Amino acid sequence: MGPIEKKLTVNAPVNKVWEALTNPKELQQWMLMSTDFEPASGENFTFKSDVTEEWDGVFKCSVKEVVDKKKLSYTWNTTFINAETLVEFELTENGDKTDLSLVHSGWDKMTANQEETRNSHSEGWDLRFGQKLKELVESIEQVS
Repeated sequence: MGPIEKKLTVNAPVNKVWEALTNPKELQQWMLMSTDFEPASGENFTFKSDVTEEWDGVFKCSVKEVVDKKKLSYTWNTTFINAETLVEFELTENGDKTDLSLVHSGWDKMTANQEETRNSHSEGWDLRFGQKLKELVESIEQVS
């Protein structure tokens, strides 16, 4: 099963986009979940969502790579994925804008519900990455 791939252009400079990806307060705003994220290779962190009867609401993650204002990657796992997937963000300066890509891979490591889980994550990234992140960064840029 192939990776989730998303691309967008944000009307803000790279440093503003990077801040939204790495500052826990901004990250919480667009991810719509609390987090104890620290942008340092090897750091473990969580995203916490609403608890349901079927799920504890916790995504367990570990930072794999941090290249200042260029690339960020971390693992992504939860009880219903039950496999280590990888989320990668790449930023490219484009004048006063930023081209941003997201690749979420590793779905083939899952033993059950691959397609359903991948599709729900793709929809989640459309909302969070494709809409909320862009809205947050562009609104910060206008105020600054």
